[in-house]
Amino acid sequence: MAEAVRTRHDRAIEPITLDRRFRPWRYGVGHSQLLLHAHAGSSHDEHINVFFEDVRAVKLRSSYHPLILQPANQDTRASILAFAQVPPCHQARFLCLTLPTPDAESGFIVCARATVLATNASGPGDAYTWNEHSRLLYVLKQPRLP
Repeated sequence: MAEAVRTRHDRAIEPITLDRRFRPWRYGVGHSQLLLHAHAGSSHDEHINVFFEDVRAVKLRSSYHPLILQPANQDTRASILAFAQVPPCHQARFLCLTLPTPDAESGFIVCARATVLATNASGPGDAYTWNEHSRLLYVLKQPRLP
């Protein structure tokens, strides 16, 4: 995983591969937030959380190993946005990520932003929330149009 924070909104987003076992952990309809979580374990001393904000549509499996966050190509993006019923005037602000897996159809997430955080398992604080002990790894937003 990257050591530096990578905020990606001025250029094309490259796929991100997180080589851990992730599961959907929390979904808040009222705040339109989704959390995918990977527990720390014997070979990892950090929990990894992926927070999705302003979620408009999802198609998820019960787990991912690895979790690949891949920007949808133009045709897939159009299809996902139509499924999510995002009006054309708002489509430019939403990120469409596919979640490819080798053995099944890809899932997807339509959101305004995705944030990847690492939290030390032995540190204070909640392992499932963003707190002062979390380390920011990535922030993903829809690239700005020229």
